[in-house]
Amino acid sequence: MIGIDSAPLWIIQNFCKRGRMGGFEEFIKNGALTNMESTMPPMTGPSWPSIYTGFRPGEHGVPEFLKMEPNYTKSVVYYDPKIKAPFWDSLSQNGLKSLVITPAMLVEPSTEPNVDMITGFPLQSKCSSKRIKAIADKYHYNGEPEIETKMKSGEVSLQKASSIYKESIDTRSRMSKELINNNEYDLSFICFTEQDRLQHFSLNNQRWRDYILPLYESISDFMLWVEERARRERSTVMVVSDHGAQPIEKKFLMNGWLVHKKYAAFTKAIEEGINTNKGVMRYVVREKLLSSVSKSGSRKLLYDKLPPSLKGIAKSTISKMLSGTSPEDYTRIHDFDYDMKKTVAFASIANCPVTTIFINDNRFESGIVTKMERPRIKKRLMEDLAKIKDKDGKKLIINVWDADEYYEGTKLFIAPDIFAEIRDGYILDAFGYLKSGGLTIDPEMAKSGDHQRNGIFGVMSYNRSIDYGKISRKKLYVYNVQPTIMRYFGLNPHNDSRYSAIFQ
Repeated sequence: MIGIDSAPLWIIQNFCKRGRMGGFEEFIKNGALTNMESTMPPMTGPSWPSIYTGFRPGEHGVPEFLKMEPNYTKSVVYYDPKIKAPFWDSLSQNGLKSLVITPAMLVEPSTEPNVDMITGFPLQSKCSSKRIKAIADKYHYNGEPEIETKMKSGEVSLQKASSIYKESIDTRSRMSKELINNNEYDLSFICFTEQDRLQHFSLNNQRWRDYILPLYESISDFMLWVEERARRERSTVMVVSDHGAQPIEKKFLMNGWLVHKKYAAFTKAIEEGINTNKGVMRYVVREKLLSSVSKSGSRKLLYDKLPPSLKGIAKSTISKMLSGTSPEDYTRIHDFDYDMKKTVAFASIANCPVTTIFINDNRFESGIVTKMERPRIKKRLMEDLAKIKDKDGKKLIINVWDADEYYEGTKLFIAPDIFAEIRDGYILDAFGYLKSGGLTIDPEMAKSGDHQRNGIFGVMSYNRSIDYGKISRKKLYVYNVQPTIMRYFGLNPHNDSRYSAIFQ
């Protein structure tokens, strides 16, 4: 099984016409390679755990990279196998041996005796044993290169980043080949995430193919090696991605819209900061202090301790990275910049084509929406969201969902109440505000590309008959992967029963 973070079918089809993509072409010619729908929102955080477990985020506990707390702050969340076991642990408990290399969102190695593992994005890699650590050290492999900050500053160019990420993929491939060659694994799962990082920075760049194609070619070369081994062993190869990718032309400022529609209100100090055009340097000080909090800490707790002069600053120099904005117009908003005694709904966490909106009810420490009011407010908000159009009268929000139906009353985190999806080429920004009243801005470099709801699923088998045409016609979800793997080995999946094996 090969995992490719943020790989959409359209990019693979485009590259098959231009580059060294034989590994993917083999799936297209002799197997199946089709779309597979992601989680809501379509993000790395919830999607990979859903692939591992066969459950929705409300069951495995990862709503995104962050989760909301009752005091309106956010805390980092990773996948915890103790909540819902991944397929490799389930295989181990049935006597089957797995190799798992850099699975996203898993930060601690499996303790199962039949699992050899090196953990992956977003933290530094860890190894399941001294033997595996020795292999990683041999190849000088420490995980995905941490170069995004340097890419944002311009210290590392896109061309240089492409070269760095390609070498990381090649190193992981060489290391995985040695492990597979020297051990008898029932299942090998190798996951690549570098291309997602680079796609975020480059997909609306005219030279995007020059930067991204080398990464996919390296993955394709590894796939060819895997396919040849599968042919000799008479085994099966699968390829999956957690979501897709697309170039981004514009950002829609969702919280700006919520403020304009009177669903949300800023604190008095923030209102004064927005209206006086003062305090850029003090804002920078505030942001630096808040960003100094460790990932496990609370920005809200630090914010509460700041002097009033810093709490009220509302101007941001981030506007230098955003075409068409200025420090006098653009404001970066945090959840604690809202007057929650006057806010009934706010967008937070998700910053992609699908945003998450929370109703300010009794789940929060200053919730003002009563249980009786909640259905009426949600219905009106969903109706208003569906009416959003661009300046030419074209529909912007193409889908609105009641998130209660998706999370099904989860107790693992405070769940969003509404999902809203914007049309292709846009993302929904949950953090920006324009004093001028505008609601769309050009994306910064790090948001030149973003996600789509459809990733890929591919399968090619040398040991069993599979109806590839039927698979290509099916509606597939990330939740179908775990039951497919378990059924392949003749085991009970123990997943969400609504999602069955793609093939037996």
